[in-house]
Amino acid sequence: MEKKNTLEIIGFTLIIIGALFFISKKYYVIEALSSVYESIDIILPLGLFLWAIGYMKKGKENKVE
Repeated sequence: MEKKNTLEIIGFTLIIIGALFFISKKYYVIEALSSVYESIDIILPLGLFLWAIGYMKKGKENKVE
């Protein structure tokens, strides 16, 4: 059974959330999310960073096996 890589899953989820907020801010501004729009600059790169770390970790595990 394959182990689930939690860092990769969390990172990918943050990337999706950040992308949805970015699209929402650009094309359809929602006033209730105005406080969240400020943190988009943090969410998207953080998600990308966590996903990359998880992906590299998975690559190392596959290389060892």
